Amino acid sequence: MPKTEYLSAKAITDIVEVRKHNMRTILKLVESAGQLSRAEIARRSGLSQPTVSAAVDGLVSLGLLTVAGEGCSTGGRPPIMLKLNAESQYAIGVDLGGTNLRVGVADLAGRILFHRERPSPGRLGLHGDDAVHLIADAIRETIEVLGQCRNNIGGIGLGAPGVTDPESGIVSVAPAFAWNSTPVAAMLRNRFSIPVRVDNDVNAAAMAELHYGCGLELSNFVFVSIGTGIGAGIVIDGRIYRGFSGSAGEIGYMVIDPTWPGSGIYDFGCFESRAASGAITDMAVKALGRDDATAEGLFAAARHGDFRAIQSVDQIANVIAASFASIAALLDPGAIVFGGGISEAGEILFEPIRARLSKLSPFVPEIRPSRLGSNAGLVGAAALAIEDIRERMLESV
Repeated sequence: MPKTEYLSAKAITDIVEVRKHNMRTILKLVESAGQLSRAEIARRSGLSQPTVSAAVDGLVSLGLLTVAGEGCSTGGRPPIMLKLNAESQYAIGVDLGGTNLRVGVADLAGRILFHRERPSPGRLGLHGDDAVHLIADAIRETIEVLGQCRNNIGGIGLGAPGVTDPESGIVSVAPAFAWNSTPVAAMLRNRFSIPVRVDNDVNAAAMAELHYGCGLELSNFVFVSIGTGIGAGIVIDGRIYRGFSGSAGEIGYMVIDPTWPGSGIYDFGCFESRAASGAITDMAVKALGRDDATAEGLFAAARHGDFRAIQSVDQIANVIAASFASIAALLDPGAIVFGGGISEAGEILFEPIRARLSKLSPFVPEIRPSRLGSNAGLVGAAALAIEDIRERMLESV
């Protein structure tokens, strides 16, 4: 009688995990290329044809890949081309800033199909649970616009300006909204019965840069966002570095001025008090002599040669360069990617930052603007949900 062999539970688990890894690899290859044939997938991945065929069949059955059509023939039958099935599900992205709240709908390729903008809860003086209620209202309005497509929403992603645990969705410190250990993800999940992912807003923007921006060229960089607040997303070897308690990148609390007296958990940090948009607006009022002066007006005046405006911009650049020098000395990133509203000032600010940085340290990384610009936060928030949707679909294998 032939001997029957049984695979152990661990062996079965290992086989399943290897298959999922292959499917992730193939999905990323196809998405990056736009469309590929099975033969080209095998060549680029180094996987065998049978392995590729099995993984592709699995991705097609899950709805993550679909047929794009026939490719060019090289003598035999034309190859069947495969592409990401980007519209099989949609993700809601919520970019929560201190000034504006943006809610958008993205496909699985991270393309923002449309978005809506309204004042942030902090700007309206709403805090705690009231801030969450306003966010939920904005999400509901966006979902209603989708009509019948609302049934294809696979997840919600929210980028929150504060220390956030992406596993639990709890925001432990968010001064702009007085959130202290607030279960934001659970509160929104209970409202919509849709999976919700919450992460730090700058980490989310860094994830967007990683997948759709400068990360296509760099696996090590620091994304710095300067707007209402200041934060950084640290990418090391293609992954977000979060630190021991999840607060890695909270550079708003970096002490630029040793005489700074300090603050409580609901106040902004030293760096933010010197270079965030509120501080720059105060400088603009003084430099331009107008109560209605803005940060944008200050940079515009500097471009037109206003001496006091140029002095103020140089002062801002010195503060930012000091922080960048510390980041470069500690992490040696391939680049510091500059995002947030203040980065839109462009070279009038970038140039003096680079000049000052070269005098402060021998370690001078490339300083470049965010490739995604003002959409980095929104794309990043949607990317949180997209990643979760894909992983949940692969877990069903």
